[in-house]
Amino acid sequence: MTSVINYSSYKNLTVGQLSGKVYFSITENNLTKFIFLPSFVNYTFSNKSITFTPLCDTAIKPLEEFLKTLNSMQSVMEESVFKKKLRLKGLGFRISVDMVKRELSLKLGYSHLVNLEIPYYITNVRSKKNVMLLESFDKIALGDFLKKVYDLRKADSYKGKGFSGQYEKRKLKVIKKK
Repeated sequence: MTSVINYSSYKNLTVGQLSGKVYFSITENNLTKFIFLPSFVNYTFSNKSITFTPLCDTAIKPLEEFLKTLNSMQSVMEESVFKKKLRLKGLGFRISVDMVKRELSLKLGYSHLVNLEIPYYITNVRSKKNVMLLESFDKIALGDFLKKVYDLRKADSYKGKGFSGQYEKRKLKVIKKK
């Protein structure tokens, strides 16, 4: 079973490879959606079309699911953006974002700056004072990256300094008085 799709109907369709896996991405309105090709499927480019051929019988069902997902990506592009906010509280703590280098620099009260590379699946990072807004198409991967940033400086239980969620309320401990 071979499947042929006409890629001229897809806007800004690109093909790439990440850690040995082939992915297709569609970019529209500065939003990019990624979908990985199953490992048992081969693809070839011809004149304005892509031909997919399964390498074995067990790859027919993953190929059909891949094609369904690829066809449904056009309509879902604008609806599937997930946004999360993270606040940084504390005197001298700062967030700076460089989307050209895809780097996040954090001043967290340590003797050095903490630099993090922004992963490919995060489409937009904005910071205003000490609030950071992250946008992505993959909700789970966005949460994983947010947890990684959050673990760099968890909110203190006495003064509340550190990272916290946008609407997260923390009950602070009472300081002992002499």
